[in-house]
Amino acid sequence: MASYTFRSIEDRRKIQSMWESGLTAKDIADEMGMSLSTAYYELKRGQDGTRLPDKRLRYDAETAQLNVQRSLERRGRRAAKA
Repeated sequence: MASYTFRSIEDRRKIQSMWESGLTAKDIADEMGMSLSTAYYELKRGQDGTRLPDKRLRYDAETAQLNVQRSLERRGRRAAKA
């Protein structure tokens, strides 16, 4: 069985801080001890549609956390259609 790790809101805030300071996804992955694909997925999860001064899409930790919570709420069996 696969082992999945969930990022805490503190981890997401650290990612946000590193991203806003100009670090790359590879730098963030190395610093946080995650794979590069996980770092890219996390950065995509937290995009809020605005841009940083260097034109990269902004990452928002609160948006990412909300998206994870919504995803977890949708898990499970689907309701039967009437």
